[in-house]
Amino acid sequence: MQKTSDILWQDAQHQTLFAILDLIAQPESGADVVRHLHDYAESHFALEEHYMAALAYPERSAHIAAHDQFREEIASLLEQEADDAAFRAVVATFLTEWLRRHVFGIDKALEAFILASERK
Repeated sequence: MQKTSDILWQDAQHQTLFAILDLIAQPESGADVVRHLHDYAESHFALEEHYMAALAYPERSAHIAAHDQFREEIASLLEQEADDAAFRAVVATFLTEWLRRHVFGIDKALEAFILASERK
């Protein structure tokens, strides 16, 4: 029997997202790290959304709406003063908590659905 943590690409990408958020909170980081978060998150979300479409995931709309919320938060961060260390630290904490709830919530449901699919 497979465990729901067997989708290595998804787990590895989640770990990278958390690592980038840790970098954003560092006082010496700058707007380039925020841009990296934006680009990496977009790539990750696109892959998950591809799987959801290909497998006709029934919770696809709600999951994409959650991704869109994260996209909006990152866009807002890009528009703000991303060079302010205190601001970045607060945003990094908020996004880390958001991502933690997302990964251990609806992403686990998607993971289980992919693993149960005949078309993996």
